[in-house]
Amino acid sequence: MVDSFVEVLLRRLPPSEIAGIYLKGSAQKEWESPVDYVPELSDVDLHLLFHDPADIARRLGDTAAALEIHADLEQAYRARVPDPLHLPRPQLVLLNRLLQDPEYCPSPPGAVQALYGQPYDEPPKPLEEIREVDRRGLLAQAERLKLLPLRALDRPGPYLLPLLRDLNWQMSPTGPRLLTLLGVPWEEAWSLNRTRIISRLESLGRGEFTADYAAYYLSGWDYFLSGYTDSDPARAAVAAFARATARAADIAGPPGPS
Repeated sequence: MVDSFVEVLLRRLPPSEIAGIYLKGSAQKEWESPVDYVPELSDVDLHLLFHDPADIARRLGDTAAALEIHADLEQAYRARVPDPLHLPRPQLVLLNRLLQDPEYCPSPPGAVQALYGQPYDEPPKPLEEIREVDRRGLLAQAERLKLLPLRALDRPGPYLLPLLRDLNWQMSPTGPRLLTLLGVPWEEAWSLNRTRIISRLESLGRGEFTADYAAYYLSGWDYFLSGYTDSDPARAAVAAFARATARAADIAGPPGPS
């Protein structure tokens, strides 16, 4: 999927306008156990950086053009992999916009693979600022739990998958955020795969959190393997997400002074 997406982007967009294309997230890290990647729940995170932010609207602001890229991507992937075990879910992030978010903390260079263009060398924020952003993120995630019961109530069978995908972007950074708050160096915390995140947190006495953190991903595997027909593992994943989120907020404690 990664090679297909890069191929399509460089064919559909003028390469001279692209500063870089970067692979991040679980798809970029080593997979050591089932928690490291869950088919159709985990994303293939590609970050696209334009030299000129104005080119975003010019090149990607038209629905018809976006759908042509979408069609090209699917065709290119199926040409490479005619009979895939599953269809990976790409997620294209516009890095120009992300860098304008005051809450965004660039990743350690070791956690990013440059696929095209200039090296990824975004300067990190000061460590205390990173820790405070991580703390606020965990507390905001816990606050959103108030909306979860009604969001899950009327989604039997396969209808829980979109909810789990929406929860996934919140769950994924929870482990690294906790490690950073617990004193693990930022570069290490954000470069580990989930297997090693769990091991590191357990060594710090956070086994109750890691049990729920792992259960979310393992239940996601069970849901996928059922063909999304068995709602039990989907419900188990939602419940594990809620428990892990609440535990992470308790560990994070109150936010520091703004």
